[in-house]
Amino acid sequence: MTPQHTILFVDDDRDFLTAQTAFFQAHGYTVLTAYDPAQALALLETQTPDIVFLDLMMEHVDDGFRLGYEIRKRDHLKDVPLVMLSGVAAATGQRFDAEAGGLQEWSRLDQFLDKPVTGRQLLRVVQERLGDGRAA
Repeated sequence: MTPQHTILFVDDDRDFLTAQTAFFQAHGYTVLTAYDPAQALALLETQTPDIVFLDLMMEHVDDGFRLGYEIRKRDHLKDVPLVMLSGVAAATGQRFDAEAGGLQEWSRLDQFLDKPVTGRQLLRVVQERLGDGRAA
């Protein structure tokens, strides 16, 4: 039997969190959610998810990057995959490439995804990052 993985979603869009929680729980995952960086950091004091999805823009335009940077400073989270979700490309046409301006090196994020994203797209990322062979 495949071990149950825990996923953390950090996003200020409560509808997005509700949808992802329902989708991933239906696929056998434990889902944690946080609406802002402070709530996420408090949760991460007691929980260690297997993968974290971060929204780029929450209260501030760079909250996701700052949160990713803070997460990587914690030894128990240094190897947890961090995936940034951003609606910037849809709104501005500007994309964040993993190599752009040393951003990945500074933030130590593992992957960037442009919103909108579907649960199935995120499930594929989880399966790839965690080596989870469950069917999408």
